[in-house]
Amino acid sequence: MICPSMRLRVSPTVVSFIGAVVIRILGATWRIEWRGLDRLDRARSLSKQVIFSFLHGRLLVYTYAHRGRGIQALASEHPDGELMGRTVARLGFGHLRGSTTKRGAAAFRDLASVLRSGFDAALTIDGPKGPRGVVQQGAIELSRMTGSAVIPVTNAARPRMMLGSWDRFQIPWPFAKVVVAYGEPFLVPGGAEREERERYRLDLERRLGELTTELDRGLGYDRGDVWPHEDR
Repeated sequence: MICPSMRLRVSPTVVSFIGAVVIRILGATWRIEWRGLDRLDRARSLSKQVIFSFLHGRLLVYTYAHRGRGIQALASEHPDGELMGRTVARLGFGHLRGSTTKRGAAAFRDLASVLRSGFDAALTIDGPKGPRGVVQQGAIELSRMTGSAVIPVTNAARPRMMLGSWDRFQIPWPFAKVVVAYGEPFLVPGGAEREERERYRLDLERRLGELTTELDRGLGYDRGDVWPHEDR
């Protein structure tokens, strides 16, 4: 299974091809339930293009459930990120190179450009290095710069494997029940000052945390994903 924390000493082209095939085969066995599709409709009423904002550890389901839509995804230039970027490109995503820690300004300009050109964008809001569940400013800044709506999206699965990586990467087993849910969308005003942008960031963090924990508990996990805020 391909995940951001794995490093393989073989051709990235071969690995990304195999990874995309495995994701397609595995995902085809999942029983996917969608929730909050009306919220996605509301996001589309706020802006033509949207910024899908999700957790690094819930990336695998996202790549399958949202495949083939031409969504532009940002992946770091680190070898693990490059491998994941090549893999999702084979699943019908656009692959933009960069992250909040490297080539950040240029990467966000690229994302803003594709949003203005008519494409949706996707961001792992707590990547590429965490802390898990702590939202960075990327989605907020993109919304402020482009007038595109931010929509939280998360997922949960049972049965699943949770890796020991910083993001607790989730891999649903074959034939798992998978729930994909959208949260309430919002727009960040173009003139939002720093304090207001911080309020939006914290609100996005809260919405994703609560929604993810709700899904996990709904599938029978007692404490959900042991959300970082519960650990502090």
